[in-house]
Amino acid sequence: MKTLKIGKADVVPGSPNTLLYDGIVVDLGGKNSELPIQGEIQLATHGHADHIAGLFREAKSKFLPPEDRWGISLLGRRMAVYGFSCNESSLFTYDLIKEDLQATFKDPEVQVISTPGHTPGHVSYVIGDVLYAGDAFFGQRVLEGFVFSFLRGFLESYGVLGQDKGDIKLGGRDRYFARPIIRQRKMLDLIEFNINYGQKLVNRVKDSLSDWVTSQQVVVKVMEGMGKKVEEISPTSIIMNERTALSIINGLNVDITTTIDGVKFRLHH
Repeated sequence: MKTLKIGKADVVPGSPNTLLYDGIVVDLGGKNSELPIQGEIQLATHGHADHIAGLFREAKSKFLPPEDRWGISLLGRRMAVYGFSCNESSLFTYDLIKEDLQATFKDPEVQVISTPGHTPGHVSYVIGDVLYAGDAFFGQRVLEGFVFSFLRGFLESYGVLGQDKGDIKLGGRDRYFARPIIRQRKMLDLIEFNINYGQKLVNRVKDSLSDWVTSQQVVVKVMEGMGKKVEEISPTSIIMNERTALSIINGLNVDITTTIDGVKFRLHH
């Protein structure tokens, strides 16, 4: 198992990378899921499947932001499929993680920072000389490849990561770490790129709402406007991006109507 050293921390490269620090493991998942990595504390930045493998391991303490737990629980998956109407269905009969997760997490070595945007409950961790930001921000190729990557609220999180704010003291840290391993200056530049990209994305969504459109039509229009050819836009990408588009649409001043083609939106004039 190859690791990279950042101060007192070790980083196991992957997608996502996994952070190891004095018995603390952050975001064990993806291709690192099968590695024999144990820790007294297992943390996840958010609830996506490629970040939660560590929560299945034996540990004294496990933490996943409460807002992201619906996807790994029996009740959450039933609600996503049925609402409450069929909560006794036999189709979903297990919880992914049976042990109770902590409702909150406190450790003198770890600072937990709320950074919602990629998911509603996403958090970042400051551990030693490292800011582990999970999927709070992305590189240019990732952003331009997926086009939609954030739920509404991401700009506020960038403000938190990009400067000292209240009890969050980041300015004195030497190195920072997200999916890539980067120093503070480059991290701030990358956050600035994410902010500009996110504002451009919101503006593209606004432009697509000049007339009545469905949320899926918004996705296609925006992806075309951001440089994707129609033949490059797959049904899967439309379905995945529709949730994010709706989160942006619902934060705008829009008119809504029901038509034979489904729910349509238009920017309020």
